Amino acid sequence: MDDVVNTEICSKCGTCVIVCPNDLIIFEDTPKLKDECLRKGNGMCYDVCPRVSSGGYQISIRENFKEEYYYGKGNVVGQDGGVVSTFLKYLLKNNKIDGAIVVGDDCWKPISMVVQNAKDIEKCAKSKYTVSVMDALKEAGKMGIEKVAVVGLPCQINGLRKLQYFPYLAKYDGELGKDGKPVKLPKIEYLIGLFCTEKFEYDELVNVLSKYNIDIKDVEKFDIKKGKLLVFTKDKEYKIPLSEIKECSGCKVCRDFDAKLSDVSIGCAGSPEGYSTVIIRTEKGEEIKNCIQLNDGVNLDNINKMRKLKMDRFKKEMERRKEKGEKLPYYWISNYGGIGGRADGTYFMRVRALPSGYYDAEILDVISDIAKKYNGRIKLTNRGGFEIHNIEGYYVEEIISELKKHDLITGSEGPLVRASLACPGSGNCKSGIINTYEICSIIEDNFKERPAPYKFKIAISGCPNQCVRPQIHDIGIVGVKFPVVNENCNGCGRCADLCKVEAIDIRGETSYTNYNVCIGCGKCIKGCPNEGRDIEREGYLVYVGGKSGREVIEGVKIDIMTTEEIISLIDSVLKVYLKYALKPQRERLVAVMDRVGKGKFMKEVAQLMGRGA
Repeated sequence: MDDVVNTEICSKCGTCVIVCPNDLIIFEDTPKLKDECLRKGNGMCYDVCPRVSSGGYQISIRENFKEEYYYGKGNVVGQDGGVVSTFLKYLLKNNKIDGAIVVGDDCWKPISMVVQNAKDIEKCAKSKYTVSVMDALKEAGKMGIEKVAVVGLPCQINGLRKLQYFPYLAKYDGELGKDGKPVKLPKIEYLIGLFCTEKFEYDELVNVLSKYNIDIKDVEKFDIKKGKLLVFTKDKEYKIPLSEIKECSGCKVCRDFDAKLSDVSIGCAGSPEGYSTVIIRTEKGEEIKNCIQLNDGVNLDNINKMRKLKMDRFKKEMERRKEKGEKLPYYWISNYGGIGGRADGTYFMRVRALPSGYYDAEILDVISDIAKKYNGRIKLTNRGGFEIHNIEGYYVEEIISELKKHDLITGSEGPLVRASLACPGSGNCKSGIINTYEICSIIEDNFKERPAPYKFKIAISGCPNQCVRPQIHDIGIVGVKFPVVNENCNGCGRCADLCKVEAIDIRGETSYTNYNVCIGCGKCIKGCPNEGRDIEREGYLVYVGGKSGREVIEGVKIDIMTTEEIISLIDSVLKVYLKYALKPQRERLVAVMDRVGKGKFMKEVAQLMGRGA
């Protein structure tokens, strides 16, 4: 309450009300506690709040959002063509959902409702512009409804997306109530977002209407266009400047006009009169094409104008708060990867390491100049990347823009494929067998920032010296060259001198290799003065399922692979890992392999790679 509600940044989405397993939060204009919270507000309500963090980056890399723009009209009489109602009717009819969570009204006062038939959907087919809470989602759980679609405003969609991906964002499965059980909620199958510039308190709206001698009971429709609230009664249309209506304080810090985290976003901006703009963002959102005839030709300028309006208002409010010394809400920072909070209230920004940790001098100048400009400090990470520390949240977005100009991205933090760690490799280190930069670049191109159940680390060692500890990474790669003696060998013994593991014996005029001891470092091949040793086998030894940290575990060793096979292996390991992981942000790869059985796990990986059993 102190961090969000009392600082007037609460979006009044009501997600906190939905998730409290002890029903301690009620909504009376704002969320309020009706009894003492044992966690003092540090529970699921806080973790799911979209004004604490948006969770946008981790959500977006898992949903793989896109933006396809269309406009269309439904077969239901409703606001701007009844598109939302038509889509909900389709989902119910085809058993995609058991019910829908929508906002009905009592004389325009919003009421969260569970609807399970077409008739009730049509009754709700109009837009309300006052505060609503999606507490019907909780009611749907009590009713035993299993699958729902939810229609909501951008802030509500954000809170519910966080709920969908809660273990990835909060790092635990959810809060248990006093009865030892979590809150029972249906599975949210579809999130349908509505365009929104702002919302108003119901009493505020009634008071403004009264100034125009309008009784809210006589209103048949509301709409917002060109900075005005359009009010339609049976006999007349009124145009009330939005500046006369006080919006919710939390709307001033909102940056999202078109519900960017929804499966499909719907609103009138950008479409002809009587139609709705439809923005398809996910595969589930694609299903709207099955029930609505969609047309190209949306006026993107109109949509971008509304987006800019919201962003300009957000920036103005941030500047005002900064000037007045009020709390600045940095919830939006989690829209970007690699940004983390520090103990002193500032932020660090992790720049994803370039392949093999090599940087041109110009790039170092860029990072150094940014640190100087924003009074930051630079920390070198143990994976060859940079972190810029002590950054005020106010400047994070500016810095991200500056980094992007030089093809640098923030990232490599959280439950995803981290930047690959690599030694200098051949051409740089005398012991190097493989070009670590080359394979590191290929891995980055294929797996950079790919989501995973937990952090997923890859290390590449140019030789069997394993300086970067590949054997204790989720995937470890080691360059090897195994020798075979040819007729040029004269038994001079130079190879035995070079061998660090004493795998070579000299007998008469030839040398012998003990392959049970040989590690494939290739030193004997390179160092033979008589070219008496050839390469028998070369490539990459691979480890799967190692880890370090609180405990150190060596991965399962796999025989020599090619570059193509390694890419297939990593892809397959990630797929099987995702299939069996039960506790996101709690189970490293090795923990899942141990629970499933390493043999079974690797068998499934081999099958995905096309290697059979």
